[in-house]
Amino acid sequence: MKRILIILLTSTCVVFAGLSQTKSNKRGVAYGYHKEADFQTISPYISWWYNWSIKPDNGVAGVYENYGIEFVPMAWNNNFNETELRAFLESHPNVHYLLGFNEPNFLDQARMTPKQAAAAWPKLEKIAADYGLELVGPAVNWCGSCVSENGVTYTDPYKYLDDFFAACPDCKVDYIAVHNYMCYSGALKSYLDGFKKYGKKIWLTEFACWDQSNITVDMQKSLVIGALDLLENDTMIFRYAWFNGNRSGAYPYLDLYKSTAGQLTDLGRLYMTYDARHDTLVYVTIPARIEAENYATMSGISLEATKDLDGNANVGWVDAGDWLTYNVYNPDSQKIYLYFRIASTAATSIDIYDNGAKLGTLNITNTGGWQTWKTFLFETTLDTGKHKIKIYTPTGKFNLNWLWFSNTNLSLGTSQLGIPTVEIYPTLVDQSFKLVTRDNNESLEVSIFNHQGTVVLKKNLDKTPSINEINVSNLKPGLYTLRIATKNTSVHKKFVKK
Repeated sequence: MKRILIILLTSTCVVFAGLSQTKSNKRGVAYGYHKEADFQTISPYISWWYNWSIKPDNGVAGVYENYGIEFVPMAWNNNFNETELRAFLESHPNVHYLLGFNEPNFLDQARMTPKQAAAAWPKLEKIAADYGLELVGPAVNWCGSCVSENGVTYTDPYKYLDDFFAACPDCKVDYIAVHNYMCYSGALKSYLDGFKKYGKKIWLTEFACWDQSNITVDMQKSLVIGALDLLENDTMIFRYAWFNGNRSGAYPYLDLYKSTAGQLTDLGRLYMTYDARHDTLVYVTIPARIEAENYATMSGISLEATKDLDGNANVGWVDAGDWLTYNVYNPDSQKIYLYFRIASTAATSIDIYDNGAKLGTLNITNTGGWQTWKTFLFETTLDTGKHKIKIYTPTGKFNLNWLWFSNTNLSLGTSQLGIPTVEIYPTLVDQSFKLVTRDNNESLEVSIFNHQGTVVLKKNLDKTPSINEINVSNLKPGLYTLRIATKNTSVHKKFVKK
């Protein structure tokens, strides 16, 4: 059986979250082999970097300050060269922070018990006091091969810090430093939340997807989208850095840089440029399509890369009691056709509110999977003015890719054409629309008629599964009819070219 998805283009606004030119005050890179060309590329986006050392690498030591990217030195363990660190700080008065010991609970890293780290910490405090620095760390993570003390093996990073602070109750620690290699942003959130008990802001100085087998670039991209949305908007997260820049190709699924200096991988471009800000004061004028990740406020959700036909990300892990809000401005009191692009694993529902008043409930069928997408329609009326649209679910079990606030009914729904199934998939269109054919066993004829019944465009699609762009940029403004036909049956849909 052939399945056809019609992506119908209409004149409307689409609001995307995604690539941005805005520099993040939090975002950084953990990497030690930079070239100046790298800084030329990343300087619009990254505010800081470190290399597990007390001074920058030779390749950029003399130029990095020209690019507005702050270097943060690290005392990797207690054997760092204090004279060399002080010399660097003397000649670089713009340094503001000092990173403490690197994974001291690991036998193959700094290898320091809590009491040993506590005994060594005053040396860092003296340096910090002499140069007006704030202290970060020690940086901990879940451990496999770990240090032991007083019968305790420190696999648990929380336990390590508990005992470190018990041994050093008056130590100057301005920020908590942690590492994490879980592949899902929801797990990352739970991990970071556990460190908030210390009442200090957090530096996530290493993170990536690295705790599973068969890791792919797509898994890393999904983590980047979800993690950046979390890290940029949690006020208890002070800074974070991807592990690591790397251009060796040894770990192609987490490299940010290509082998040529100044060039980013696809993952690198996503990490550098993804805009995860949420402005609660901005109202989107409707009609408009709003990407789900462009919410104003939320509770309980995380983001991930989407496998839908378009869009960078979707809202995921929607559980019972979760909610999101979207701010929209309606210039005219009108009926609104509100489309939701949803993938669900069970029959579920969402309650829809406008400025606190419930508009109704949308029942959602099981679409067949977390990335099996279908469009659902909710009809309502909105008055002129500003509206805070809240989506609340009592049951969850679905993902959301986008919402479409339309003033016309775009939906053909799902109807049988003998063998094929046709579903309208609304998206932005001024110049073209797309037909996505899958599981083909029959060719199609696509025609567009003007209001006088004259064929103005015709195209035949063969049996090969494909995405077919139907260009309508040459059509004059007006009312048209789209016809999709097999040998024995056809379906029609009117649309307006503005």
